[in-house]
Amino acid sequence: MKEDLMFCHLGNGVTVCDRQRRKYGDYMKVAHISYNRKIQYYEPLSDAAMERIENFAKNDNMTVSVTQPYPVLEPIINK
Repeated sequence: MKEDLMFCHLGNGVTVCDRQRRKYGDYMKVAHISYNRKIQYYEPLSDAAMERIENFAKNDNMTVSVTQPYPVLEPIINK
């Protein structure tokens, strides 16, 4: 299975969609990363896709929008 993942902000955390699968005319939502960086999977994924999502949740972030530079996920605290 070869996923084409798309990470997007839809209001609460980061939604992960697969551009290779569609449901009701939209890209299928395969996972969600909540504000506190916890992951919930909705669909089966390859190990590579799960690793990419887990890496994003652990290390990355995005802003709400171009005009709203607030982080979507909880800031990473370096210890």
